[in-house]
Amino acid sequence: MAYRMRRSVLSVAVAWLASACTSGGAGDGAYRPLVGQGGKDVMWVPTLDGLVMQMLEAAEITRDDLVFDLGSGDGRIPIWAARRFGARAVGIEYDAKLSALAQRNAERAGVTDRVRMIHGDIFREDFSAATVLTLYLGQALNLKLRPTILGMKPGTRVVSNLFDMGDWEPDRILRIPDQNPVFVWIVPAVVDGAWTLASGPDGPARLRLDQRFQRVRGTLTARDGKPVPVAGSLRGRRLVLKAGDDASASVGLEVEVDGETLRDPRGTGVVARRLR
Repeated sequence: MAYRMRRSVLSVAVAWLASACTSGGAGDGAYRPLVGQGGKDVMWVPTLDGLVMQMLEAAEITRDDLVFDLGSGDGRIPIWAARRFGARAVGIEYDAKLSALAQRNAERAGVTDRVRMIHGDIFREDFSAATVLTLYLGQALNLKLRPTILGMKPGTRVVSNLFDMGDWEPDRILRIPDQNPVFVWIVPAVVDGAWTLASGPDGPARLRLDQRFQRVRGTLTARDGKPVPVAGSLRGRRLVLKAGDDASASVGLEVEVDGETLRDPRGTGVVARRLR
């Protein structure tokens, strides 16, 4: 991948990477990349084959998914996503030679009907259609991409090799012996703001929510005007709120976020509407 670890760590990392990572199968007669070669922002380091499978399994990929791999290098993640899971996949790679190599690798793997390689800049190309996003970029690039990722469709799964997203805590961390850690996030819906709940026996209630990534806190105020603290979390569009100052109490409300409404996940209708 051309988007990889920051150049500031190159001098101390190259020797270790050359021994720990192999580029076997990465090149062909036309072009053979070298582990540690420079890229646009960071050097190229291939994701090891064993970790590729772990990343894709962590994303719970199915054949219905569209996987985008940012900084796709030799294309192994999109190719594995297509061959092992039947998914459609797109790799975006800034380095023209790596991008061309990835395309040839896809042809050799017989997956060009499901895999497309783009020679382009991850900060310019549109990957908003992805249902799964894979990364091995470095924390600085992850943080630069974070606002774009948070604006993607709720429920999009994001999997990063080695590098996290700062204070956006992962929904899951895989710690695999002798491998890099793998971080998994699920893009949360936006629920920040005020909501009015459907009328009950005491009239409509007001729900005020403050959101920090997938973590949610707020107050539920009934007709009597007494606010009750609530706390909970989002997993994509699914919001679970519990009464009390933390999320350890019994379930108070479980809904699906549908734009400007909160709906009963059992399909019984609208539970709340956003106040403007």
